[in-house]
Amino acid sequence: MVVLGPERPDPILPEVLERHGIRGAVALISAGWRQDEARDEPLRSALPMAIHNLNIYQAFTEIERLAPDLTSAYTRKQAALQAKRTLYHDAIRAALSGCQKLWADRKDPECPWFQQSIRHLQEVDNLWLEEADRLHRQFEEEARPLRHRMVRAEMARMLDILRGCEAVLIAGGHVGVLRNRLFFFGMNQLLVGRRIFAWSGGAMVLCSRILLYHDFTPYGVGSPEILDRGLGLCPDTFFLAHARTRLKIEDRDSLTVLRARLAPARVIGLENGAVFEGEDLAYTGRPEAGFAFNADGSTAVLGR
Repeated sequence: MVVLGPERPDPILPEVLERHGIRGAVALISAGWRQDEARDEPLRSALPMAIHNLNIYQAFTEIERLAPDLTSAYTRKQAALQAKRTLYHDAIRAALSGCQKLWADRKDPECPWFQQSIRHLQEVDNLWLEEADRLHRQFEEEARPLRHRMVRAEMARMLDILRGCEAVLIAGGHVGVLRNRLFFFGMNQLLVGRRIFAWSGGAMVLCSRILLYHDFTPYGVGSPEILDRGLGLCPDTFFLAHARTRLKIEDRDSLTVLRARLAPARVIGLENGAVFEGEDLAYTGRPEAGFAFNADGSTAVLGR
């Protein structure tokens, strides 16, 4: 398993693949690019090996067009998820506001009221995941997408490609779309045991849970929220791509609350040039391109 930061502006993937001895064909997952999924010419020009794009986004689009029964059920599930997500947004904003006020007043991590507020934040996150799990399970039991002839045909095509490749590359893009398309085609099962090189949003979906975060939205500071479960290939870890541009890294109060909320998982910021390798995800990237979030709201840069 190799996790990289964003590949722009200075790509590091070619040298990482070379260092790992990857010279044969590789499979590419770029569903997060959505309609631009097939526009992989820059990657092809940068890498010497054959690249087989799995075209997962396009495969789903074809199923939308030709299997309205299945996609109608999927659309209903997504609408139900969005309704639950709206309730989750309201609950997490209220819980987060109370927690942040307690921290601002006390600045004491041992304060029982602060600890209770953190547990409440975690309970709200867990409740959302339980609701999402229930809706995913209901869709799978009723629509049986992995038994649908078109889905099975696409999965067989993808598996055939994967069998002929030395490694799988997972690009970023829209992390929600990437996550949903991967799970729709059972890639949470097909990717197990394979050599994976993932970057940016692709790294985020490897985690057990996916965190969305942005302190600089047009509407002000956004409330960090759990998108859904990820592939679970990097358990007990949250990867946050572009963390320095999307979070107020100097706001230690806010980061203290965020770090406590996500505990005991480790929280890692990914910038261009970050590389984590092996089962223990040891850091081997460029100095300061990867950094850990500490319990006191500070960050510890890696690779110095």
